[in-house]
Amino acid sequence: MKRGFKITSIIGIIGFLMMLFAIPSFATENKKLAIMYTIKGDKAEIEAKYNKLVEEKINSVDFKLSDPHKRVNDAYKKKYGSTKLDILSFMSISNEKVVKPMFNVDPRIAGFAPFNMLIHRSLKDDSTKVGHIMPEAMLDIIGISDPKLRADYIKSFEPLDKLLKDELGGEVSYIDFKNMAKKTMMNFEIEFDRATDLDDVIDEFQEGFEEKFEENKYIIAGFLNLKETDGEDTIPDYDAFWSYSLCHFKFSYTVFDNVNGRPEAGLFAPCTMYMYIKKDSNKIVVGMPRLENWTAMLGLEGERAELAAKLDTEITQIMIELGAVETENVNPLLAEAKVPKKEIVKEEKSKVVNNVVKKTAAVAVAAAIATVPVAATKTEVKKVDSAKNQLNIIVPKVPTPPIATKVVTVGGNTIKPRENKTLSTAIPLKVSKPAHSTTVQKSEKSSGATDIGMTKNGRVSAYLRGAYIEVNEASKKLTDAGFKILSTSGVDKKGLLTTIVFTNDVLIKYADKKERGFMGALRVLIDNDNKQLTISNPLYFSRAFMQDDHDEKLIKGVLESINKAFSGLKEAKDHLKYTLLPKYQFMFAMPYYEDMIEVGDAGSSQKLLEKIKKSKSFVFSQVLSKDRILVGVNLGKRTSKFTGKIGTNNALLLPYPVLIENGDVKILDPKYYIAISYPMLKMSQFMKISTVPGAIEKDCKKLFK
Repeated sequence: MKRGFKITSIIGIIGFLMMLFAIPSFATENKKLAIMYTIKGDKAEIEAKYNKLVEEKINSVDFKLSDPHKRVNDAYKKKYGSTKLDILSFMSISNEKVVKPMFNVDPRIAGFAPFNMLIHRSLKDDSTKVGHIMPEAMLDIIGISDPKLRADYIKSFEPLDKLLKDELGGEVSYIDFKNMAKKTMMNFEIEFDRATDLDDVIDEFQEGFEEKFEENKYIIAGFLNLKETDGEDTIPDYDAFWSYSLCHFKFSYTVFDNVNGRPEAGLFAPCTMYMYIKKDSNKIVVGMPRLENWTAMLGLEGERAELAAKLDTEITQIMIELGAVETENVNPLLAEAKVPKKEIVKEEKSKVVNNVVKKTAAVAVAAAIATVPVAATKTEVKKVDSAKNQLNIIVPKVPTPPIATKVVTVGGNTIKPRENKTLSTAIPLKVSKPAHSTTVQKSEKSSGATDIGMTKNGRVSAYLRGAYIEVNEASKKLTDAGFKILSTSGVDKKGLLTTIVFTNDVLIKYADKKERGFMGALRVLIDNDNKQLTISNPLYFSRAFMQDDHDEKLIKGVLESINKAFSGLKEAKDHLKYTLLPKYQFMFAMPYYEDMIEVGDAGSSQKLLEKIKKSKSFVFSQVLSKDRILVGVNLGKRTSKFTGKIGTNNALLLPYPVLIENGDVKILDPKYYIAISYPMLKMSQFMKISTVPGAIEKDCKKLFK
């Protein structure tokens, strides 16, 4: 009896200690990190089959793809000059039907909403590996011990794995993890002024968050609005709920690629950071699995482990600068969850605070500079210079911002939106314009009114630029030249950018051919920000959109009419090889013109037109023939902001063109349409908007659902 009592007592003490030190008892029961399917056979065939499974068939088991990142290895090769990988794709998926109701029990489960379906193969390998992190491991990392929640979540993966096995076959194996990380999660809270309009709070915070992370070389690789629903709202106790997928390109290349690369670490990529606002709350709650999980569970060593630790620290610092306070990793719905952390290293905290002070001081000095009169006295200038020297800071030249229309307070910081395209954020950020958002470029030259827009040295400009004029004046010039105005619409919420869509009988007849309808209209951008006018060059877009049906002589007549209507036009530096345009793709494995995406169910073209006309997103339509109609639509509020990241010079690609043809609804693949509209786009810029192509597709599909 004594012995039995001792054993029972020891077990009780162990249980008490585990609870005391918050060590999840379930962590030792599971040692499987991931399930992998090793498939042999034709590489291209396997890749195509896998893509179709994740893009289409996976919907049959209630999982859905949110932000696909195919062949990341190609981007590595383009940016760094080499790769050891034959394929590496990240396909972010989630089962919202299952996980969203679980948010009502423990919202931390969003730490893997979405998670990655990984496919990888090295150049020297004959077999392809496909897999995902085990649901048990996900729950262990998040720290969820609720038995029912765990059982339901784990069960939801059974149909997914059955589908993978049935469709892909291959040999099933498991990756065991080495150790559990000491700290598996990072958790934060950010207070804001609830009296402010909630949409403004969210917009300002998201813009500041994205700009700050991009400034620190992170890529916003995904965005999922978890509050959005087509049916019943299963999370009514939340005012907002969303998640970001974060990626650091250099880190990922270092870990997954190179000599002795660890592509299987891509199971954790991109990192999911969830954020939500409880109903009537004044706090944004944030959580994210730490990169320390990668190191501990996969046994990363050396530079790879150091980089993971560095990013954990850096992400924490960025969040603190955004006004966040660290909290414990406990279920925040429970009363005891609201306990701030006090473990931040003093030296690290001091460094962060100094950073914030320094940045705030920098902006203060910048404001002082901006307020110095043009004819400032030497004394006034000396005062500003003295302040700069004492703080040892570099102050950007910042124009005096106009009076703010709205004031938002997030993380204890008052945000005053400026009336220009620079985003206002929760902390002072460096003010800079995107590469393309400049005034008329010096390289844009006029070579005589008779040949503006024509090919020069085998190249052709995408746009013609001219001096700024008002929208009404531009519209009159077009109508006087025989063109018809289809729409005049704003691109940005501040009213600085306006697109005029126009056409004529020549263009309508010209574009009335199978899959050529996108050439049925041209565009003018009235840019009140950069004080210039931009017109799409019909020769450039005809060579791209008309493919083998391109008629150079006919389209030159349209170009001539534009040049006569707008004197003094110059060619933009945005150009491509004329002969390259019909077969243009941004980079290997990216879409061509003909790789259009269907965004609506088949039906009568007229009924489809009637349906879209009822939408608030409808902008214009042009009937090319009985069953061929060109339509323009506004994208979602969040989606349409992407021009601010890659340059507003070419923002006339919006509203987005949609082609209704013989009862089908198609759009140009956004990866193609954005790239052809921004011919000078760099890989680094494209990565900044990596979530946009998927968001555009979703926005267009919603309109025709």
